[in-house]
Amino acid sequence: MARVDSYSRGLDRGAAMTRSSNVASGWLVVVCCLSQFLHTVYGSVANIALPDIARDLDARIDSLQWVVSAYVLTLASMLTFSGTLADRFGRKRVLIAGNIVMTAGSILCAVSTSVTLLIIGRVVQGLGSALIAPAGLSLLAAAFPETARRAVAVMWWTTIGTASLAAGPILGGLLVRDLGWTSVFWAGVPIGLLAAVLAAVLLTESKADRPQPFDPVGQVLLTVFLASLAFALIEGVHLGWTSPAIVLAVLIGVVALIALVPFELRHKHPLIPVRLFTHRSFVTALVMAIAGYLALAGLLFLNTFYLQSERGLDATSAGFMTIPLAAGATLTALLAAGLVARGRSRAVLITSGILLALGSGGLWATETLPLWTVVLPYFVFGLGFGLIADPVSVTALSSLPTSESGLASSLVSTSKQAGQLLGIAGIGTILAAAGTTSEVIEFEEMGGWVWAVLTAAGLLITLLALSSPRSSRHVHGHGARAANGS
Repeated sequence: MARVDSYSRGLDRGAAMTRSSNVASGWLVVVCCLSQFLHTVYGSVANIALPDIARDLDARIDSLQWVVSAYVLTLASMLTFSGTLADRFGRKRVLIAGNIVMTAGSILCAVSTSVTLLIIGRVVQGLGSALIAPAGLSLLAAAFPETARRAVAVMWWTTIGTASLAAGPILGGLLVRDLGWTSVFWAGVPIGLLAAVLAAVLLTESKADRPQPFDPVGQVLLTVFLASLAFALIEGVHLGWTSPAIVLAVLIGVVALIALVPFELRHKHPLIPVRLFTHRSFVTALVMAIAGYLALAGLLFLNTFYLQSERGLDATSAGFMTIPLAAGATLTALLAAGLVARGRSRAVLITSGILLALGSGGLWATETLPLWTVVLPYFVFGLGFGLIADPVSVTALSSLPTSESGLASSLVSTSKQAGQLLGIAGIGTILAAAGTTSEVIEFEEMGGWVWAVLTAAGLLITLLALSSPRSSRHVHGHGARAANGS
């Protein structure tokens, strides 16, 4: 009898430990997804406030481009470095630091009295975001070694990221009308502090067994290249494409790129493993990621002026008009994981590109029609965007050895941010060339070029997916989904 009682107590202790482990894992998902929300929503939430920022801070359209681009540029430049930082010094520690830095950047943005100070605040936010993304995803991967449970956890991470990026204008619109544009940034302060406190109290630390060494030279060259590219695209219209500043920026960018490639080829632990670019499926996936995120960022930047300046809506109404986009993206982000798990990545990407092109073309066609006609194109565009993240990651890793999955995933994440940067800079440049100011948007002068660019991005995804192999090995585990960190 005593033996039975002892056995029963052992079962009870085992059950209690399992429940405790499940609770801890649940809190980990909550904290990481809360951080993911903060990291991704600030990629788009500020867009809806741009007209108000322009009026209050007397900002030109190129300055408004920098308000959005500064965040994305910093994030794109620092993602891989931050991943190495998290592996070496602790993912929990870096996640907490990321939320604190993000909070500090939000405060700096909220108290800004000039557009220059606001842009600096956005750079600080971008640095915090770059710390959050790889640390949060690595914590999830370490906590869920079983493939099935890890897939569910990362599915929530990915879905939160996709939905919050698309829903940013809705949340921003709710805040701006009644509380002003600074409320967009004040709102992030309690979220960042809450995420940092919960992480400090509830999470356990984890590190990589053999973290990759830092590559400071590669980091500097990559940052210089991206910054030079962004400067040339954003300021070219205002300074003149042949002005000394633009010519110098282009030359610096070209030199940085030329220096980066041979240096990374010789480096034992490169920031950018150039050898991966010999794999066709990997390069194809990067281009599709750039095109998809270019389309979204370009649309959200354009949308702010289109709905408020051209259609005459206030910030809240303009935000609500994008609900169909966010709903469509959330719906298909949830569906994409299951389709990819069944080996349908190619079909999903073909569909994604078609839907993005149809949505963009639909917005072009409804430009002069009653406002309610834009609802369907927004929804269709959202359906297309929600299908991007998972299949792009699997396509990128399908022909690579497992040992390369971490580096490859970081490049997919960086390509998404680069796509957003190109979307903001490129679409803003077209608007500026058409005579657009921060107050007046000249749609008639654009001749449909903006909508054509967004439509072409969707068609490019479809064409690349059609040209890719019909079947590829299914990639399980952390590597397959690590690229969905942003």
